[in-house]
Amino acid sequence: MKILKGLIEVDEAVAAFAKVLSKINLQKESVRIEEALGRIVASDVKAEFDFPDQDRSAVDGYAVLAEDTYYASQYNPVELKIVNNREGDLCVERGVAFEVFTGNPIPCGANSVVMKEDTVRDNDKILVLKPVPVGGNISRKGEDYTKGSVLVGKGTVVNPFHIAIMASNGLKMVEVFEKLKIGIISTGNEIVSPGLAREHGEYYDSTGTLIHQLLIQDGFYRVTYYGIFPDDVKALTEALEEATLENDIVITIGGTGVSESDVVIDAAEKIGEQVFRGVKMRPGRPTSSSLVNGKPVLHLSGYPVAAWTGYEVILRRAVAKAFNLVNYKRHVAFARLSRRLPNQAGYQTYIRVQLKTGEGELTAEPYMLRGSGVLSSLVFSHGYVEIPSNIEGFEKGDIVKVFLF
Repeated sequence: MKILKGLIEVDEAVAAFAKVLSKINLQKESVRIEEALGRIVASDVKAEFDFPDQDRSAVDGYAVLAEDTYYASQYNPVELKIVNNREGDLCVERGVAFEVFTGNPIPCGANSVVMKEDTVRDNDKILVLKPVPVGGNISRKGEDYTKGSVLVGKGTVVNPFHIAIMASNGLKMVEVFEKLKIGIISTGNEIVSPGLAREHGEYYDSTGTLIHQLLIQDGFYRVTYYGIFPDDVKALTEALEEATLENDIVITIGGTGVSESDVVIDAAEKIGEQVFRGVKMRPGRPTSSSLVNGKPVLHLSGYPVAAWTGYEVILRRAVAKAFNLVNYKRHVAFARLSRRLPNQAGYQTYIRVQLKTGEGELTAEPYMLRGSGVLSSLVFSHGYVEIPSNIEGFEKGDIVKVFLF
């Protein structure tokens, strides 16, 4: 039986893995904005013009002088004459109104727009039933953004909102970093691929599938799955050699424990060097890292929840740190604990929770306090709570931060 010793803190593991990741030299490439979803922006995207580029109407209605409407009401409507301004060469004067539609430029002389719903039209006149202030219902030039302002900053992981704002400025291309090439190696004599027949004592590779899909969801990885390898040092050494030569990062699944059959770390150390061996976190304590052919390798547990913890806590945070990602953190919510959450001293613990609403606040209900192999605890949870290693846990009724899936 091997012994896990020299466990390091979560923050130390993140820093150590980020340090080796930072040596990856990602090249830049230009892609169409429609193809940039999930990619990492390589340099600030700046506006080439003000938006809007002129004052424009925010509603369908009538461009007027606000002063004409100050005393308007349903019982004392103000009558204004509608002037046809098809040529766009006239200016609004006292007592007149120009019809405008949402997005139309504001005619010269006008300083507000009265909404169509607040008027009654009578041929070439309108009755204004409600006052409008100076600037009312006008979208000002540069109100959204101004020329030269940063629309999408370097290190941003592109989402649909970023693509839309780039499109609003007429941009067709954006400079992004090339995708990180990442390889996955699943291990275990008892593991078989989904879809194949299995014998008693064999299990389908749900953990490899989970990590594969999480990486694809992130958007900035080019993922290669190398398949399932037996618990054999020679076979794993050859697999690691191939995968590290072809990728920027390699992830192994399984074989990180302390039994004699857990030989992934042995294989990695035979041809590489150790970065860290084990982390003070639960689940996922055996999570480790090596350097093989100068490439970072992250060794995750074969249990799905423990592997997810390694991905979530070590890989995601290290990648964000190494590549200065500005919007890659999980969204959070604050909720009141429905029951006590204990912690093992010296360990950072990650508990899946379900969020429930009631009595005007969110409640966090712990879901499966134990069981690093219980995949359904991820499926039926809404997020997780992180219990720091320096506290004994959270009490029932405490307000806790929930990191949302």
